[in-house]
Amino acid sequence: MNQKKTHTILFVILILAGLLFPVLVVVSLCIARLQLLAFYYAMLFFAFSIWALVSFFYYRHVRQEEFHNLLQSAFESDKPIIPMLTAYLQDRPKGYFREFMIICFLSFMNPAYYLIYYKFWRFDKRVAGLIELLQQGFSLTKALRVYPELVSQEVFLALSLGEVTGNFSACLSIIGRWQKDLFWLTVLPRMAYLFFMVISTINVAVFFMVFIAPKFERLFKDFDCSLPWVTTLLLNVFKWLPTFGHRGDIVAELSPLFWIFFVVLVVFISLLPFWNMTARWYFPIVGSIYRIHLQGNFLKMLGITLQGQVVVSKALTFLEETNCFSGPSQKQLVKLNSSIKLGHSLEDSLDTSGWLPKSMKPFVQSAQKVNNLPWALEEIGNQRLRLASLFAQRFSLVVFPLLMLLLGVMVGFIAIAMFMPLIKMMVELS
Repeated sequence: MNQKKTHTILFVILILAGLLFPVLVVVSLCIARLQLLAFYYAMLFFAFSIWALVSFFYYRHVRQEEFHNLLQSAFESDKPIIPMLTAYLQDRPKGYFREFMIICFLSFMNPAYYLIYYKFWRFDKRVAGLIELLQQGFSLTKALRVYPELVSQEVFLALSLGEVTGNFSACLSIIGRWQKDLFWLTVLPRMAYLFFMVISTINVAVFFMVFIAPKFERLFKDFDCSLPWVTTLLLNVFKWLPTFGHRGDIVAELSPLFWIFFVVLVVFISLLPFWNMTARWYFPIVGSIYRIHLQGNFLKMLGITLQGQVVVSKALTFLEETNCFSGPSQKQLVKLNSSIKLGHSLEDSLDTSGWLPKSMKPFVQSAQKVNNLPWALEEIGNQRLRLASLFAQRFSLVVFPLLMLLLGVMVGFIAIAMFMPLIKMMVELS
C-alpha cells in the first residue's frame, strides 16, 4: 500500500514537472519578446508529448504480452517462477548505448521524463520489485497489485482465479493469446495530428494578424481604400482576442500564455476519457462505445470465472474483490450481484444492470439449460467487443474526414484573407 502511494505521489510530481518545464520556457521566451518562438516551442512540445505517449502505450502492451507468455510458460512447465523471472530480468536488453538513446528520447523536451519516470517506473525496475515481493512471501496476485501495469486485467483475473483453484496453467490457458483492442491507440495519433494542424493554422493566422494585417490596414488607409471583405471578416473574428495590435501592452506580451492555456484545456478535455473511467463512461459518443466494450470485457471475465466458480453469486463476488472495474461499472457489478442474491434470474439481472442487451437474453437462457453458460458468456463478450470495435472504426472513418474537410475550409479562408489585399492592390494600381 505504501508502495502504491509512493507511485501515486511520483506520478503527480511527474505531471507537475512535465507541465512546469515547458511553461517556464514559454514564459521566458515571452519575457524576451520571442512570442513567435514560444508558439512553435509549444507546438513542438505537444507533438513530441503525443508521440512519446503513444509509444509508451504500445511499449506497455508488448511488455504485458511478453510477461503473460512468460508466466504461462512457467506454469505449464511447472517450474519455480522466481528463478524464471530472475533469468528473464537478466536477459533484458542492457548497455550504455541503449541507456544513452533512452536518455536522449526522454530528455529531448523535458529532463523530468528521464529523471522521474524512467528511474522509478521502468519495466525492469517493476519486474525486480515483483521478484523482491515474491521472495518476501507475497502471493503472485498480491505482488501484482503493487505493480498492476505488468499484466492486463484479463491476465490478472486469470491469475486470481488460478490462486483460488490452485491451477494457474489451466486458468491462463483459458485466456489464450488474447490481443487487446488497440484501436484507440490508432485513433489518438490521428486526432493529435488534426489538433496539431489546427494549432499550426492558428499560428499562421496569428503571425498574419500581428505582423502583416496592421501594415495592410495602414497601407489601404493611405490609399483611401477598403480592405477586401474576406480580410475584414478575418480581422473581426480575431478581435475578441486581447492580443493583436497593442504593442507594449502586458496582456499582448503574454498572449501566448492564453493560447497555451487554451491548448492545455482542450488536450485535457480530449484525453480525460483515456485516463478516467467515469469520464469515459459519460463522455458523448465515446461513452456509448466504451460501455459496449466494457460489456464485452465483463461477460468474457464472467465466463472465465464461471469455469472455476460454479455458483454465479460467488463468481460475481470474486469479480468485485479483484477490483478489475471501478466507477460506474463497479456500481453496476454490485447491483448485478445484489439482484442475483435476491433470487432473480441471471438473464434478467444482467439486463436490468446494463451488462447484457435484451436480444441476448434467450441465448443465455438456452445456455443455462444445456449447462454451457461459460462458453455462451464468452461468445457474447467477443461479439460485444467486435461490435464496439466496429462502431469505433465507423466513428473514426466518418469524423476524421469531416474534421479534415473543416480544417481545409479554415485554411482556405485564412489563405484567401491573406492574399486578397495583395490582389486587390495590384488590380487597382494597374
